[in-house]
Amino acid sequence: MRHIGYKKDPEDNNHYIPDPDVAPIVKRIFMLSRNGTRSTEIGKILTNEKTLVPAEIVGNNHVRKDGIRRGWNSNTINRILQNVTYLGHVSNGNMKKVSYKSKKTLIMPKEERIIVKNMHTALIDQETFDIVQDMIASRKYVRVKTYDWLLKGIISCKECGKKLSVAPQKKNGKTTFYVRCNTYGSNTHLGICTPHSNNLEKLTKVILEQIKTRCQEFLREEKYQKLGENAIDKIQRNKYNVKGEILVIEKKIKELNNRIDQIYEDKCKGVLQNEDFIRLSSKYAETRKTLEERAEQLERMDEKEERQIDIGQIVKEFVELKEITRTMLVSLVEKVEVSESKEVTIHYRFNILNADEKK
Repeated sequence: MRHIGYKKDPEDNNHYIPDPDVAPIVKRIFMLSRNGTRSTEIGKILTNEKTLVPAEIVGNNHVRKDGIRRGWNSNTINRILQNVTYLGHVSNGNMKKVSYKSKKTLIMPKEERIIVKNMHTALIDQETFDIVQDMIASRKYVRVKTYDWLLKGIISCKECGKKLSVAPQKKNGKTTFYVRCNTYGSNTHLGICTPHSNNLEKLTKVILEQIKTRCQEFLREEKYQKLGENAIDKIQRNKYNVKGEILVIEKKIKELNNRIDQIYEDKCKGVLQNEDFIRLSSKYAETRKTLEERAEQLERMDEKEERQIDIGQIVKEFVELKEITRTMLVSLVEKVEVSESKEVTIHYRFNILNADEKK
């Protein structure tokens, strides 16, 4: 793993040596933190000075699609400040895969990592490192209350695409909740996005009313009913065809497995030359892989169609419910986008609702 401030030793690819062009950046970050500068402020200082960010240092393009250059943020600063690599140590076992079937990884607790000391030249002395860790720990706080809200995880910023989070504001003894763009919240000093601040209660009411109106239109208009019935008929026909194709594929895969077993027996008996066995087994294995991928694709299609069959019932229940539950909302809505001008765009899980809404 590449750590900014170091580069590979040309004489030993497994050894780090200080990078004279970048190491001063790391040292300055630690000195600023030791002197009491918070990580957010350090990020502002480096960004205003146009100091290269880690991605630029390792040669990656770090410019947004809209041409705005990204800057330093507190998360990046904290990762550097808590990295034992700068003490000259090597930390192993930092990440762990969830399982061999998954690409997802977990960040392991610090106490479970293996630290090998004095493997390369330190950029920071132990005293400075310890002082910085104490200062970081003193600023941490434990959140005693989290907020569950109906639109959590569904609502996002129209301009940048990031989620909107909720934040409480107290005034005259009363707490009012507002939603805010996460991009703005974590990179306020960069001016990448705007707050998108909206009163949560009022915004939720507007969104639910808009969804209910859409559902009522679907149920009220005869054309929607017919479209729904036609969609269900089509889905049921598709399900029948999908299941039939899956059965055919499973039969073909079974036949291929038998063929592979047979040519292996022929090879062992000397009936089939090794070169022919390799050629045939590779051909059969490739065909089997293609069939298995198609079967997985069909199964996903089957699951998706299954979810769409009850569209009429889902819409009807949504309209009739006096109090909307999160389960009901998620079953009908994929995401909600809110623009800076407070325009609301709802993306439904059913294309039939999305298509007609645009007409």
